[in-house]
Amino acid sequence: MSFKPANAANTTLDTMRKAIALQQAGEIEKAQRLYKTVLKKNPSSPDANHLLGVCYRQLGFPKRAVEFIRKAISLAPDRAPYHANLARALSDLNEENHAAVLAAAERAVALNPGLAEAQSLRAVAMTKLDRETEAEEIFKQIIADHPNYGDAYRNYGVMLRDQKRHAEAVDFFDKAVQFAPENPDIWLQRARSRMSAEQLEIAREELQDAVGRFPGNHDLMHEMARVLFALGEPLEALPFAEAAASVPHEPAVDVTLAIILLRLDRPQEGIQLLEKVLAKSKGDQPNVEWNLALAYLGAGDLQNGWKHYGARFRANISSCLNRKFNKPEWDGSDLTGKTIMVWNDQGVGDCLRYGMLIQDIMDVAGRVIIELPQKLLAPFRLSFPDAVIRTPTFETPGLTSTSDDYDFQISSADLPRHIRPDLPSFQKTRHPVFKVNLERSRELYSRIPEADRKPVVGVSWRSSRLAPARSKNYLSVMDFAPIVEVKDIVFVNLQYTYLEREIIYLQQGRGANLVPFSDIDQMNNIEDAAALANCCDLIITAATSVADIAGCHGLPFWTFGENINHYLFGNEESPWYKDTTYTKLAPGQAVAELIPGLVSRLENWKSTFSPEARMLRLQK
Repeated sequence: MSFKPANAANTTLDTMRKAIALQQAGEIEKAQRLYKTVLKKNPSSPDANHLLGVCYRQLGFPKRAVEFIRKAISLAPDRAPYHANLARALSDLNEENHAAVLAAAERAVALNPGLAEAQSLRAVAMTKLDRETEAEEIFKQIIADHPNYGDAYRNYGVMLRDQKRHAEAVDFFDKAVQFAPENPDIWLQRARSRMSAEQLEIAREELQDAVGRFPGNHDLMHEMARVLFALGEPLEALPFAEAAASVPHEPAVDVTLAIILLRLDRPQEGIQLLEKVLAKSKGDQPNVEWNLALAYLGAGDLQNGWKHYGARFRANISSCLNRKFNKPEWDGSDLTGKTIMVWNDQGVGDCLRYGMLIQDIMDVAGRVIIELPQKLLAPFRLSFPDAVIRTPTFETPGLTSTSDDYDFQISSADLPRHIRPDLPSFQKTRHPVFKVNLERSRELYSRIPEADRKPVVGVSWRSSRLAPARSKNYLSVMDFAPIVEVKDIVFVNLQYTYLEREIIYLQQGRGANLVPFSDIDQMNNIEDAAALANCCDLIITAATSVADIAGCHGLPFWTFGENINHYLFGNEESPWYKDTTYTKLAPGQAVAELIPGLVSRLENWKSTFSPEARMLRLQK
């Protein structure tokens, strides 16, 4: 009697056991070779086909994984783990195959309702198919039935983040980290939710821990770079971004590195990176193109910068209003006898800055319509009385225009493409472009004590928006105080959010000769804000819309902040405005470090001050 068949079976079983042990130990390639050995002798082994497919998925080959797992299912269709792993492999394909993933997961659940992995995959597929309510109930049930199953917390967290329920998402990622601290993806997902929830300092601390745990994980390094950049620390972000870009990676890594280089005043390097990403990409890359626009503008290449500037709409930049129209966008063609509608897609400061091109349009168009937010109507009507000025005409939420009384339309931010295509063309601007309500300005001037005997300086030290990256450009009232402590100057508060406690601190705590106008809403009444600014001989402000109010009304101002390349066009001063000085922060420099230099300049300015320009503006 021969015992060879039994010995062969035992050999195959031993090989399978060794392969499974290797796979569980993370030796995936070694396990894969053993499964192939088994299949050479027994190609109809369901387990060998299934586990070989799992190996392929673990090694990053989901198509091959699907092939072998489906063969295993054809051999043994009643095994729930096979269907669950098929769902997982299908989900790795990065294809719009959510219905197929759901079908595989539901088959696994039908065979074994208690299989937590299959239930979780089922819920994930439902979220992709806009069935979030059902998915949420499944996640809750999984967590109730399997409170130690980390994947459920992780997947539930991703769904909550996609729904912009960021604080809730963070709670679930915290639980997932507790149950599976060895999984770097959970640390990554939590960091992304922290960023969305603006919990940047916590994200930094957790990512420092994660990078220490997983020193070779370039995704975590990339996320650390993003967090540090969002905190306004591009110099600290740079080595993490460079490390992330040192291996094959997603285009987003190069984009992050390029943005950091732009902030560090290295626009040419940023341009090269972004152009490389565009050249390699197979489809539309609006986010890359938008950053490329800013890079070219920062390098002073306005032609290429404006060419790509419209990509902001395709990139769904949250700060840009993406309206829809039935009428064509103006392409720079002749506007004689034509009506053009100019609209605003960005903030107040941007609208005023780009509004400096309106007069150029009015000089060549038959009729000009300007659509603006309510608070900008008065200053535009005062400055452009021959234009039709109105609030935006569109439906919500689709933002489709409800008017068609014009031949062309264009966002004011896209006017420079046709009107200011290069730096020399900025010399055409006739300063000031905007007009001031002279009567109101005189009345406000009469309320400034000692204005006829001393210089008058308007001041603003911060924005009302204090997101971490932006706040790096602003000053606390204590840091700013030395400016208003300069003697023999009358200071006027131009903060567009009235900060009563800070004003009292400067007046009483630091003895500042600071005049507040608490009855003026400088946030919403731009006409009054401009009339008050017009009373000043000089304005010193952080980089907020106060600077743009001063600039578009032709008022002299000093401003300070990070190197905003796309605003300065690679120059020391912005060509947008005539009488301005911009003090740039060096990489890693704190904005408070600029104060001694500003105080010294102010003392020198005071010694040569003349009220002539102010009195001329007030016609006194």
